[in-house]
Amino acid sequence: MKAAKSNYYFLAVLIAIYFLNVSQGFTQVSLPERNPLKLTVRAGAMSNNGDLAAQLKMKSDGELGHTVDMYYAAIGDVELSIDLLHFRGAGLGFQISGMVARPELKATDTYGNSERVAMTEIQIIRSTLSFSFNGSDPYTMFELPYHSNKEAVLGISAMVQRTYNTKLTSYATDTLGIESINGDWCSSLGLNFGWNWRLGQSGWVIGISGDVMFVINKSHLVDVKTKESSLYTSDRLDFAPRIITAGFGYHF
Repeated sequence: MKAAKSNYYFLAVLIAIYFLNVSQGFTQVSLPERNPLKLTVRAGAMSNNGDLAAQLKMKSDGELGHTVDMYYAAIGDVELSIDLLHFRGAGLGFQISGMVARPELKATDTYGNSERVAMTEIQIIRSTLSFSFNGSDPYTMFELPYHSNKEAVLGISAMVQRTYNTKLTSYATDTLGIESINGDWCSSLGLNFGWNWRLGQSGWVIGISGDVMFVINKSHLVDVKTKESSLYTSDRLDFAPRIITAGFGYHF
């Protein structure tokens, strides 16, 4: 009789251990205990893929005369992110952000000489589905009460962007015979990467973020239109930005 009771006790302990392990497994795939919202402000630099420059060719023989492209420019970024789900050592999140920049457009001849042809302003809206990884701790950053001080981020970004308030220089109108540089909304798709560090035990984070984008649907940023009297043909400037930024974020 005592042996039978011992077996029952042993079986009860096994069942309890099993249910504890199952409950821990469910808690590893759940919403974080902290507020999932984070606001981040960053600043950095932006450039375009040089292979996408507009090509102004000679009307006489079709030879390349100048390329028109967007050069490096300072950019500001405000991002709102939300944690969707986290697993052991990884997390899934969604971010939406707005960016502004005031880049210059330059024309470069076949000898490598460059001149400014326009100043413009650009607006970018970006959405990102991201995965965060943290190999040194079983939980991703900020997911209290277990947390670490760093995380790596990798995601897929989609952008829409447009230019406005473009002003031509005298070199563009008088020397190259450019009549207008006008643009509309265009889109791009690419990869997002980053690295974040938590500041002490607070909700503040400092980090870097980058995007490498590619043109989709043959969308272009601006049309470079020349006058009939110009020596050069018209063309369009496609846009696939490369962006690197750094800044601060705060989990509410």
